[in-house]
Amino acid sequence: MRISAIEAGTAAPAEALGVVKTLMYRPELFGEPFSESLHVVMRGPSDWSPGERELFAGFTSLLNQCPF
Repeated sequence: MRISAIEAGTAAPAEALGVVKTLMYRPELFGEPFSESLHVVMRGPSDWSPGERELFAGFTSLLNQCPF
């Protein structure tokens, strides 16, 4: 995904752009470290499958009225 498309709002729904811009805002904090932690949580060793974890994340977003 190109940064110019993200900034122009043509690459994703407007609601998702805030998340992408946050990741790009301070990459030393929100970029790589956050992505690595998220990968461990969503794909690391667990009693739950990756699909179950995605479902839990989606349901939590729904409860928090998150649009994506």
